[in-house]
Amino acid sequence: MKVKLSTRLILSVALPATLLFVGVLWFSSQRAVQRVIAGTEEQSKVTARYYAARLDAELSKVSKVPEMIALEVESLRFESESEIEAYLRHVVAGNPEIFGSCIAFEPGAFTPGKHFYAPYFYLHEGRPEFVQLGNPEYNYFNWEWYERPKQTDRRIWTEPYFDDGGGNAVMTTRSVPFHRNGAFWGVATIDIALTQLTKDAAAIEVANTGYAFIVSAKGRYVAFPDRAQIMKGSLTDSNPELARRMMSGEDGFRKTREPWRGEEAWIAFAPVQSGGFSLALVYPRREVLAQAAEFQFEQRAIAAIGILVLLGALYFGARSISRPITQLAAAAQQVAKGNLDHRLEIDAPLEEVRHLTYAFNKMTRDLQMRMQELRYTTTVKERYEGELNAARQIQMSLLPKRFPPFPERREFDIHAMVRPVREVGGDFYDFYLLEDDWLCFFVGDVSGKGVPAALFMAVTKTLLKASSSRPGAGAEMLSKVNNELCAQTDGGMFVTLCYALLDLRTGALEIGNAGHYSPICLHANGTVEAMETHSNVALGASTNLEYKVSTGQLAPGDALFLFTDGVTEALSREGAFYGAARLQIVLRDLATLPVEKVTRGVIQDVRAFCADREQSDDISVLAVRWRGPTLLN
Repeated sequence: MKVKLSTRLILSVALPATLLFVGVLWFSSQRAVQRVIAGTEEQSKVTARYYAARLDAELSKVSKVPEMIALEVESLRFESESEIEAYLRHVVAGNPEIFGSCIAFEPGAFTPGKHFYAPYFYLHEGRPEFVQLGNPEYNYFNWEWYERPKQTDRRIWTEPYFDDGGGNAVMTTRSVPFHRNGAFWGVATIDIALTQLTKDAAAIEVANTGYAFIVSAKGRYVAFPDRAQIMKGSLTDSNPELARRMMSGEDGFRKTREPWRGEEAWIAFAPVQSGGFSLALVYPRREVLAQAAEFQFEQRAIAAIGILVLLGALYFGARSISRPITQLAAAAQQVAKGNLDHRLEIDAPLEEVRHLTYAFNKMTRDLQMRMQELRYTTTVKERYEGELNAARQIQMSLLPKRFPPFPERREFDIHAMVRPVREVGGDFYDFYLLEDDWLCFFVGDVSGKGVPAALFMAVTKTLLKASSSRPGAGAEMLSKVNNELCAQTDGGMFVTLCYALLDLRTGALEIGNAGHYSPICLHANGTVEAMETHSNVALGASTNLEYKVSTGQLAPGDALFLFTDGVTEALSREGAFYGAARLQIVLRDLATLPVEKVTRGVIQDVRAFCADREQSDDISVLAVRWRGPTLLN
């Protein structure tokens, strides 16, 4: 069946355009949903961690009270029961954020012959009330708040309970053991009424119809919208998987059924470390997707109008151009067959058609020239790309990449990574042993990028390794390398460097900093701090400079983290810098992990921070952990 050109033109353009509109609409709708969900996830995680940190800070603050009481008791300042009770009354009156406080002694420990002695004060209508704990009906020696600190000799938070005989309320207890002459003497406690946690959770605003709840270490509801479920219901019964993750102290974001109304929702959760609790924020699915649904409706309306306008324009336009377009199609077929000498001759009243005829003929002439140029350009480009790939392979081969590099040496572990922004870059690292008992390692950053920076990097790395010598000569070595670089280069390039020498027998450090970021120490106890180093001028900037080195000391299990400015100056999609503060937060979470997980964890967090923004600078990281002299071969 023969079809008119105008009809064919309408069908051939309208159908793909409609499909494209539908495809774009569908993709845009899905992206809208994903963006809403991703935004909800990011916001909810930050909110959950924020409120969890607030609750944790409040519990941490009041946990200092029993520690203070224990110290006062151990100082032996109390000579009578009346002095202890007066002091305890003062503590409760002066700390309205706690429900009550108790000092419980071992049998006969404070008053000879008195089996039970545990004075307890609690707030009642804003005033301290006194209760003497300990009797056959309330044998506090068997309660968790007394028994666990005694057995473990550790400070604890108890599982929430109803204190029948003490405060007569649902509470959790912070217990701190105290001693006399090195022996267990008793326990100092404070009680936190869970009504306050319930109020704190209810005060958290979660979207319009969301809510917050808190569970204990055993999964019981400590704060919940349905107050009848508090201390009676358990998250394990309604959502075992969510309960498992929250009870194990994880933080995260999960799509599941929420435990109150049973609706689908996204739940963000974070641990409250001080009390062994876990906070969850519930975002109902219908509310999260409401914004995306409104956006989708607007898109559908715009797409429908656009398709109707397109069909109308195609109908009228096709009729006016159908005749000359047929001739143009025939000429295009000739060109498609390779006949670039073919010329189009159309006598049409439309100026656009005449312009199209001229353009077509010019195109065939230009196409003949462009084909020749393209063949030449393609050949040159392929050769250039091949040379860059070869240069990248050569540069990467100059850096150590086998880990662990010294498997027979158990007293330390080391790992490093580099991510150039181009095929080749100016960031570099290296490490090697000196005199068998010293580990030399460094990270550097050459000014500029690309091939010049890579060549300057290779020269610098070679000079550093050739000049490394005995311990204590770091300043002399840096000065020598600086003069060599100034003598060999005249292009105004320089390199910042952080150079370190570790005594594998003692953990002593010698650090030279040439215009670079100071290294960060990851202590074995999980804390991190930037080390103080002398700030020297970058290598290659000027001749005859005097360099100073700093010293430090690593304890067994401590690690040293070196990095380039590609980490801290990485940019998010909003243009914000990654920053040293975020780096220290990430390192604090990674501080006790193996060094390979430390370096990869930092690189992964930088990528997540940048999201879809293109990497702007070379990135290099290096981590060394000294395991201690006991592991020496």
